[in-house]
Amino acid sequence: MFAAENGLRGDPRLQAISEAIRVVPHFPKPGIMFQDITTLLLDHKAFKHTVDIFVDRYRDMDISVVAGVEARGFMFGPSIALAIGAKFVPLRKPRKLPGEVISEAYELEYGTDCLEMHVGAVQPGERALVIDDLIATGGTLSAAITLLERVGAEVVECGCVVGLPEVKCYAVELLLMIVTFQGQCRLNGKPLYILVEPREINNCC
Repeated sequence: MFAAENGLRGDPRLQAISEAIRVVPHFPKPGIMFQDITTLLLDHKAFKHTVDIFVDRYRDMDISVVAGVEARGFMFGPSIALAIGAKFVPLRKPRKLPGEVISEAYELEYGTDCLEMHVGAVQPGERALVIDDLIATGGTLSAAITLLERVGAEVVECGCVVGLPEVKCYAVELLLMIVTFQGQCRLNGKPLYILVEPREINNCC
C-alpha cells in the first residue's frame, strides 16, 4: 500500500521526500537506477517528513519492536522506534553481531545472503514492525519476517521509503507486475506500507 492511497494523496511531504532522493544511473551495475537515500538524509525537512509519516501511522498500533534491516533500515528505524516508544532491533549481515545470534538465509538473484539477530532481543508475543529503505523482490523483508516469527514475535507490517509503483509505463508493465507480485507474495501476506515510488519510473513516459 502506498501512503498516497491511504489518506495522504496530495500531501506535499511525499513530493518533498521523492525529490530529495537522488537517482544514480547504472549503479552498482549497468541497468540499475539506484535510489540514493543519503541525499534524503541531507535534507532535514524531508528526513523529518519521512519519519513523521511512519510515526503517525504506527504510534497507536501497540508496536514494541522496530526491526531495521542492514544497512539503510538503520537510518530510519531508530528514530521511528524512539518516537513510538518501542525498542530498536538491528537485523544484521553475518558476523556483525558479537553475541549469540539466530540466522535466516535468503536467496538473491545470484547466490544467497543471511540476516542475523541477537538471541533474546525480541520476546515471544511482541508486536514488531520491519523497516527498510526499499523493496524490490521482497527477499530481504521476507527473511526479516521469518526471523522475527521464529522467536515468537507478531510482525504487524513492513514499512519502506521506496517501492515499486503500480504500472504506469506500457514498456515495463509486465516486468513490474511480475516483480511487484513476487515481492509482495514473498512477505507471506504481511501488509506493506510504502511512501514513494522510484523516480525513474515516474519520469519514463
